[in-house]
Amino acid sequence: MTLHDRRSREIVALNDLARKTLRQCRVVVTEGIMVQSEADQVAILNKVRSFDAFTPDNDPYGEHDF
Repeated sequence: MTLHDRRSREIVALNDLARKTLRQCRVVVTEGIMVQSEADQVAILNKVRSFDAFTPDNDPYGEHDF
């Protein structure tokens, strides 16, 4: 495994952890989300936390970032 591959795996792990837990990261929520009901906000954040459908189209660098 190359240094680049190892670093990419570290980045994926950190991004996955941040997305799944929303801890130790900065979470930015748009005004469009903030005007939603609390229940809808929770549902949206739960979708973000559980997202794992990464493809070359939505994750071109393979780092699971957004």
